[in-house]
Amino acid sequence: MKSFFERYSYDSVRMALNQFATAIFGFALALTAVQADSTTLMLVTSIGAVIFYLMLTYSVAWRVGSRDKTSVDLGRRRNRPFTGLWISLIANSVNLLLAALVAIGAFTGVQNLEGIPRFIVMLLEGMYLGLINYIQVGGVSVNEYWWVFFLLPIPSLLVSFIGYIAGVKDFHVTGMSVPDLPESDRPTRQEKREMRKSKKENQDKE
Repeated sequence: MKSFFERYSYDSVRMALNQFATAIFGFALALTAVQADSTTLMLVTSIGAVIFYLMLTYSVAWRVGSRDKTSVDLGRRRNRPFTGLWISLIANSVNLLLAALVAIGAFTGVQNLEGIPRFIVMLLEGMYLGLINYIQVGGVSVNEYWWVFFLLPIPSLLVSFIGYIAGVKDFHVTGMSVPDLPESDRPTRQEKREMRKSKKENQDKE
């Protein structure tokens, strides 16, 4: 566990910072839509902010997977496909904690315990604000339900899981993905020679 934090803590922080920046942007767009009294504008801007946020999350996870690819290919590290999921889970730990506080407040009836975390969650996940205000269950916006705050991190978790695997497999959704390899994970000169030799031998066999 310690080695995991040492290796991936920066990536979790980077995901969390991307979320915060996108959330503030999405929150500002939602306020603009409210002032314009346009439900459609709120929905459209929220969808755009969510897509942008998930693209950033995918990019971080892909780079981590690409960085681990060399170690996996050289047998230095086991292939752990859930790595991206755990990184995102750490990045979303504050969101999940706040969601738990909202749930406790809802069940106990303590308004401050529910209201303050609810406001913070809406700020930290502002990109979803337009969506959860627009979507209704039983004629009530889902932002009134405590359980919706446990659902908000799920897209990020799934995208991180997929992005990491895509990075390890060197699968490119777009041409914008660039490997991010630390010096310690790059093959040595001897390993490079052996890889070229093996590749040449395979070509000769063909």
